[in-house]
Amino acid sequence: MAFMVVVCTIGLCLLQIIVLQKIDAFTVNLTYNLEPVYSIIIAMIIFNEYQELNFSFILGIALIIISVVLQTWSKLKVKS
Repeated sequence: MAFMVVVCTIGLCLLQIIVLQKIDAFTVNLTYNLEPVYSIIIAMIIFNEYQELNFSFILGIALIIISVVLQTWSKLKVKS
């Protein structure tokens, strides 16, 4: 249990602080928010779970990806 506390809690918190020193908070939070999308896509590929997904589900994932692309594009446009 002590190993889990040290590695999974304290260690990952320290890694997050190190990452935030090198990458902006927007990019870090973007990866956190897209984690369910990554896992769904991986499940579709590995476990052939795409047969049970309907049009509204695919539309939802498309909207999430489009919003991320538009937000990133607008952020890059403001910087330049």
